[in-house]
Formats: sequence, structure tokens, C-alpha cells
Amino acid sequence: MKRSTLFAAAGSVALAAGVILGAGSMTQASADVGAQLASADRTAVVKERQELMKSIGGNMKTIADFLKESKGTATEAQAAAAKIGELAQEIPAAFETEASLAEMDAVGKNRSKPEIWLNWDGFVEDAETLKAKSAMLVTAFAGGESGAIQTAFGDMGKNGCGGCHQDFRGPKVE
Repeated sequence: MKRSTLFAAAGSVALAAGVILGAGSMTQASADVGAQLASADRTAVVKERQELMKSIGGNMKTIADFLKESKGTATEAQAAAAKIGELAQEIPAAFETEASLAEMDAVGKNRSKPEIWLNWDGFVEDAETLKAKSAMLVTAFAGGESGAIQTAFGDMGKNGCGGCHQDFRGPKVE
């Protein structure tokens, strides 16, 4: 084989190998980008569910401020109780997407425990309990008797929020 033919053949093999390697690198890069996008999507979901839970907490504060410090009106506190019931319905959908602990921690101050997804039925049941307890509080506000309102608020806090937090929420993150 002539030297020029040998170099041409070697060049073609090198070019083909480069194309194959390049395609492999492109495939790996595409997979990496896909994983990053999926992770970014899950991180966004975590952020949204944290906002949902903060909204529930804000409504709890509205009610507590009314009951303890007479801030606001009974109508505003009753509306906050109704809002908690609406938001409780959104909890299961907000937690359907399981994210890794790293993805949850990337959002900051993650308190979700893996038990949410290990005991999904129990988690959904606790969200339903919160919804039911908030409806009882709305009814108590409609009745206007302060003792019944206090009792319903305590029940919602202990068995609605607290029941879920006990099993599915980790310790406070500083």
C-alpha cells in the first residue's frame, strides 16, 4: 500500500472515530442536560410546595392572632380557616413529585421526610384530616361561640397540622 493511501485511510479512520466519540459525547451531554432539567423541575416543585405550606402557616397565624391578640376580625379569621381547607386539598398534588434530599435542600430549609412517599396513603389521609378540621373551625366561627372556636382551632392545630407534622415533617432547620 502506498504511503499516501495509508495516511488517507488512517485519516478516515481517525475522522470516523472522532465522529463516533463526538456523538457519544453529545449523547452524554444531552443526558446530563436532561437530568439537570429534570432536577430543576423537581426543585421548582419543592419550592412551590414550600410556598403552599407557608401559606397554610400564614393563615394559621391570622387565626391565632385573632384568638390570642384580637388582631383582625372574626370574618377574616373564618376566611383564613376556609383558605386552609382549600389549601389542604392541594397538598397531595404538591407532593406527588418525589425529589431527592439534595434537590429539596437546594431550595433551602427542607423539612419533608421520605416517609411522605413511603406512606403515601397515610400522608393523603392526613391532608384530608386537615381539610375536615378546617371545615369544623369554619363552622365554629359561624356559630360565634368563643369556646367552640378555641376548641376547633386547637383540634385543627393538634390533629390537622400536628398529626401530619409528627410523621412527615422533620425538625426545624436553622
